Amino acid sequence: MQTIKIMEETLQSESGDIALYLAMSRKAHEEGHEEISLYLRKVAMDEAVHAAQFAGLLGKLRDTKSNLEMMLDSEIRAEKKKAEAAQIALFEGHEEAHRVFERTMRDETSHKEGLKKAILKLHEKD
Repeated sequence: MQTIKIMEETLQSESGDIALYLAMSRKAHEEGHEEISLYLRKVAMDEAVHAAQFAGLLGKLRDTKSNLEMMLDSEIRAEKKKAEAAQIALFEGHEEAHRVFERTMRDETSHKEGLKKAILKLHEKD
């Protein structure tokens, strides 16, 4: 099925574009180009909507509980990988990379905890 392959490629492309547009938005902000920064952030959000549409078309979504559990597993793996990457970066002397890995690891931990709370709330409703 060619359409499925194209949708998978599009999902990956749109997802990568989100990160790049957000990075460009931050850079524009740092350089004092607020209007451009806001525009690039809007484009990033548009790309996120596109990616979400393709994720849905590709059957990547299930019921809310299953989606939360799937993402909890993903956040747990990401937290572990970021911790390992932070140590490697530190060992290799990449201080800025180490700081970014540490910060993103803390974000993954926060996401993990938030997902756990959301799952508990769903169980309370059952």
